[in-house]
Amino acid sequence: MKRIAAVVWVLLLALTACGSGAAEGGQHLRVAWRSNPSSLDPQRGNSGSDHAILYTMYDTLVSFDPKTLEPAPGLAESWNQDDPTALVLHLRPDVRFHDGTPVDAQAVKYNIERAKGPKSNIKSDVAGVTGVDVLDARTVRLNLARPDSSLLLTLADRAGMLVSPTAAEREGDAFERNPVGAGPWKFVEWRYGQLVRVERFPGYWQRGLPHLDSIDFTIMKDGSTAVNALRSGQQDMVFNPPPQDVGLLSAAKGTKVAAGPQLYQLIIYLDLSAPVFRDRRVREALNLALDREQILKVTQFGQGEPGWTPLPSDHWAFPKSAVPTYPHDPDRARRLLAEAGHADGLRFPLLTYPDPVNVRLAEVLKYQLGKVGVQIDLIPTELTQASSEFFNERKYPALLSAWTGRPDPGLTYKLMFTERGYYNAGHVATPGIDEALNAANGTADLAQRSEKLGAVARIVADQSLFVPLIFPNAVAAYREHVQGFEPNLLGKPKFTTVRIQR
Repeated sequence: MKRIAAVVWVLLLALTACGSGAAEGGQHLRVAWRSNPSSLDPQRGNSGSDHAILYTMYDTLVSFDPKTLEPAPGLAESWNQDDPTALVLHLRPDVRFHDGTPVDAQAVKYNIERAKGPKSNIKSDVAGVTGVDVLDARTVRLNLARPDSSLLLTLADRAGMLVSPTAAEREGDAFERNPVGAGPWKFVEWRYGQLVRVERFPGYWQRGLPHLDSIDFTIMKDGSTAVNALRSGQQDMVFNPPPQDVGLLSAAKGTKVAAGPQLYQLIIYLDLSAPVFRDRRVREALNLALDREQILKVTQFGQGEPGWTPLPSDHWAFPKSAVPTYPHDPDRARRLLAEAGHADGLRFPLLTYPDPVNVRLAEVLKYQLGKVGVQIDLIPTELTQASSEFFNERKYPALLSAWTGRPDPGLTYKLMFTERGYYNAGHVATPGIDEALNAANGTADLAQRSEKLGAVARIVADQSLFVPLIFPNAVAAYREHVQGFEPNLLGKPKFTTVRIQR
């Protein structure tokens, strides 16, 4: 019977490919992508730049509105929360993973339990889930330790990217090289450091989508190389090209540019357990030493805004009153360093990326910090390696990188600043932050949440838990035959509505 069922499934896929859901012929998109994925297993990767590739292969339990980031139906067509400590998800009928196995309540239970497992990098995302009950084939209940309004949009991120239990069990640690999800496209190949290719999944549940037959993500770490490939017609899309090239691309014949705000923020991550950063005064001094307006002007040609909190000013959870900021105050920075025992100066290594844009930013930081007696030794390192050396191996005390944003702001604060948060490299607890975050996540009212999340932002600023720098604009440049692209505030593109129109 199993063999017959498998044959029937293959026939259904073939019929679907010939039906109204089929994509137009020759719908192949070439995307110049800035970094190699850290993993194609959504639960074991550690880089925010993975998401655009992951979204092609994995649908999430919950989706989001691209402009507001409000929750929207995904693999779960609806949900209810009559009990504040339980979230009940109602799954869509007849959805299949790429291997033909069902996307059902048992699969959701498997994924949540796997996300909480020892090899997961997203344990803190679902730490508040105490258990999963399968109510029927299409209904699952997540039991919570306490009310948590951030969980819904947490399921629009890695925690909601469902993997096939059958494939995950079969492949084990090799699953990241043989991923199986339920997204619009299925995995074809990953040439490490060169290319990730996906092909349209004919059994995708959204009829008529996707339009593209296939997508090639060509790994191009150098932004100028990617821009040249776009202009010559070798690539169809480029994201976040070097700022100095944006004007050129806007004026170029046959090329379009879309730019707007995003959650992506350039920052310096600090390992608070490292001796050099244990004293809050040192961390505050770093923040006061920096002129963010100058950083924005020099590195982004003024396109974007200074960063004070992990959220940009147009986000609903950005503090509307008493915004915590760091004025450019080199004199106070020097006094704080002296009080902390560094009157003769301070020196530490800083991991950074070797591409020209990040090198320019690092040099500006080195200059500004040097004016208050702080010397930084730049350690240029490829993105995936740098992330591992900082967050996993903890070889260095600081990393110049980015926070790529999460659909729910509560998840951002949890991952970056709570003791168990993956991006809190030293896993140092900050007094009061858990209580403030729990209070914010204890209400679903946006006005109340915004006010309470503002209190979390002030704790982060008072303790100088990181060094926020700037929010550059999100920029997508593409050839004019690329149609239907919809940018989102998250700054992590999805391609489901994109088509090629020649």
